[in-house]
Amino acid sequence: MTLDCPLEGLQPAAFGVSGLRHHHLECRAEGEAATLPMTWAQQHMLMLFQALEPETQSLNLQVRLALRDGLTLDQVLEALRDLVVGHEALRTRYVPPPEGPAQRILSDVGLTVAVLDCGEQVPDKTLPAVVAELGGQRFDIENGSPIRAAVIVASGSPRHVAFAFSHLTNDMTGWLWLKYHLRALLPDIPDDARVPKVPYLMRDAAEWESSPAGIRLGSRALAQHEATYRAMPQTMLPRRLQEVEAPRFRYLQYTSPMLATAVPYLAARHNATPAAVLYAGVCSVAGFVSALPGAFIQLTVGNRLEPKLYGAVGMYTQDVPARVDLTDASVADVIDRATPAILQAARFGRYPPLELEAARRRIELDRGVAFDLSCWLNFVPIARLAPAGERPSAAVLEQARAQARWRWIEGTDNSTSTYFVFADGFGDRLVLTLIVDTAVLPADEALAWVQAIERVLGESVAQDVAVASIGERTELAQSARGDGWTLVDGN
Repeated sequence: MTLDCPLEGLQPAAFGVSGLRHHHLECRAEGEAATLPMTWAQQHMLMLFQALEPETQSLNLQVRLALRDGLTLDQVLEALRDLVVGHEALRTRYVPPPEGPAQRILSDVGLTVAVLDCGEQVPDKTLPAVVAELGGQRFDIENGSPIRAAVIVASGSPRHVAFAFSHLTNDMTGWLWLKYHLRALLPDIPDDARVPKVPYLMRDAAEWESSPAGIRLGSRALAQHEATYRAMPQTMLPRRLQEVEAPRFRYLQYTSPMLATAVPYLAARHNATPAAVLYAGVCSVAGFVSALPGAFIQLTVGNRLEPKLYGAVGMYTQDVPARVDLTDASVADVIDRATPAILQAARFGRYPPLELEAARRRIELDRGVAFDLSCWLNFVPIARLAPAGERPSAAVLEQARAQARWRWIEGTDNSTSTYFVFADGFGDRLVLTLIVDTAVLPADEALAWVQAIERVLGESVAQDVAVASIGERTELAQSARGDGWTLVDGN
């Protein structure tokens, strides 16, 4: 049993607190330890871990909770102990070859919780600094706990809990169910009678995937995704790498009230999802800039549509390839074309990733190209956007666009993304967080892309916006193609 001490060795003053101590919790669940096959989703995430080794911290999930008044530290610590005991995903370790690759579910583990005392009140910098520190270190997926936790105390009472989770054993929807499990500590989460007493487990998923039904679905998914590979362009950004200053990969956070207004309206008008609308906006801009007749972006799919997965904690997310035709299209056309493409891709969100990787390599040999799979979109499926109402006026949209805000966040030199768009909604604003490879897509141009997506979706509320006219409406220019360039098979 490995005890990981979060924030160990750091001075309390770095977080604006007066004291830092650790509580070691023994977490013993019923049953014996078991070694089981990894799920397809875990295999998929493991491939990302291996691509980023040894700096895998960019994959960590970082979250925090504000606690209700009247709690004691013992109550919070006991709730955290119960969290680990009650959820196998938080007691799971990776088993490497030759015994693996596999997952080992332990029954007896330790959880070390950092407790930070802020004195009379919590400084503004403390909570984000603690969350960043918890998530800023790689997880030891073989021997260490897949959860780190810290409790922030002020005036003698716990005020916040901060977490980091290993993405190999948990995804963001799993985190939301962990939050539900902790609802007794929180001020505003009611009971949900639909949550089963014993939720679906990752071991259940692994068993199903090896069943005849799982094998059939996996085969159909492989056929669907292979067809997408055969039709997609080689890359969305046919450019040479440029020399750039470190960090090469930068993070852009863009907050858009305009998109929060336009996206739900367009989704309702086109009988589409908000994800399909945003996907169409990204594809339209990306396809225009690179002068391609089609756009390809990988989609992150939660794979949680089945009722039995309600309440499940674990790693179920996979990425699927999706392509949309841009030929002679308006942005409205792209939304209509994107909807069936996304639905079909998401329908086969569960697939054996190692087999798909082998199929991709065969197709690359057939076509004579190496595919660029570095462009992604992850739209939080339960994004909290306000419902669509009447068509917003041009004045309302322009006022909302003027309220857009953005900031650049510290970057990294280790990523697999040319651009990764993570979208989440908060009522009156849509927040896009981008990871951008500035060696391919310079920072200023990446910002111009996001602003172009915002503009063309906003203008599409009232009129048709041709993809070919995006350059007339934005600061973007289409890539020039000289005599040395020939468009062959979408490349």
